[in-house]
Order: sequence, then structure tokens, then C-alpha cells
Amino acid sequence: MERRRFLQLMMATPVIVSIPLQPLLAAPADAAQALLLRASELLTGRRGLDIGITERLWTLLCEQDTQFPAQLARLMTRLNALHSEDREQIVAQLDDADVKTALTIISPWYLGYTGHPSTTKAVDDAHFVTFLSALMYEPTRDHTIRPSYARAGGDYWAEVPPGVTAPPMSTLIREWGDQSPLAAKQIKQPDAPWLLMVQGKAKTLVEAEAMLAQHNNL
Repeated sequence: MERRRFLQLMMATPVIVSIPLQPLLAAPADAAQALLLRASELLTGRRGLDIGITERLWTLLCEQDTQFPAQLARLMTRLNALHSEDREQIVAQLDDADVKTALTIISPWYLGYTGHPSTTKAVDDAHFVTFLSALMYEPTRDHTIRPSYARAGGDYWAEVPPGVTAPPMSTLIREWGDQSPLAAKQIKQPDAPWLLMVQGKAKTLVEAEAMLAQHNNL
């Protein structure tokens, strides 16, 4: 998706620059981090964003790009100069560099990480920012909870859900734990082709097998 359109979709409210830059009730002690917090609140349309997350995000974004402080200052100068309350008009008046900077700031607040996670490499440039405070969970918070936590307490899975007819279970199923009859006793060594793909050395199984064949012929 084109960056400018993606930014329009992510900005949560049409009124992002009409609020005057009043002193915040709470802000990071560092002026540059306070600027990032203000930019984050303007771009997301939210107030009271977590200071701790802001400070962590500042560190990660500066490590990711040493030019980020200058890019942030440039973006804020532009945002402060705009007077429109129309979201699409605001984004339309930002140049490509400012759009890129705005996405760099907004994305971690929604996704909870910086960089680009990879499903095919053991190491990538993604870094954790936040989980519970990731804004992407807010639109559905009335219907679904944030994932990864037990939805009904410990061992909730042992009870058959309402309306489900389950096959007979062992009377000792609650005591199995890691002693389940089907539990793996040890982790198998990964297959060589799969390992090459995880390490990012090969993109497909065919490519991985070809690399192994070439290595074995040496």
C-alpha cells in the first residue's frame, strides 16, 4: 500500500493538529523525548500516552536511524504550521520525507515493535516496544481481549466449552502436565534445509536443497 494512503488509514482522528501545544501534565524530562510524545499524541489523536513507552521508543528509533531526531524536528515544524482539521488534507500537505517519519512514529504505537520482523530469518531488525499498550487492539477491545493470556483462568482448557460435545477424556488429564502420553520428550534437531531457510540463507525448500547438494559435492 502506498505510504501516504497507509498513513491516512492509521491516523485515528481528523483533529490531529488543531490542539494547541500546551504544557503536558506529564512528559519525559528529556526535551527530545517530550517532542516525540507530543508528535505521537498529535498523530494518533490520543492523549496520555505512556511516558515509559515513549522513552523506549525514542531509544529504539534513534538506534534504528541516527537521523531520526532531525527528522522528528522537521515533521513537528510542519505539523505546527498546518491549520487544517481534515485528515486527508493534512497528509496531502506533508512531503514524502515527513510521511515516512510519521509512519515511523505511528507504526510502533499500533504494532508494538520497531523494524521489520521476519518469519524466515533467525535474526531481524525488529525490537519490542510494548504489548498490552499496542493501539491495534483498541478497536476490538469490547469484543476480544489482548491475546496470549488465559481467557478463563489457569487450566481453563480442561473444561469442555459450552455447546461442544467432546469425546471421552482420560480421568487423569488434569494431572498430565508435561507427562502427556503424546508429549515430546526432547526437541528434535532441525532438518538442514529448514535451518537454512530460518537463518535467511535460502528462501525456498528447493533453494535450500540445492545449496546443500552443492556443499556436499565440494
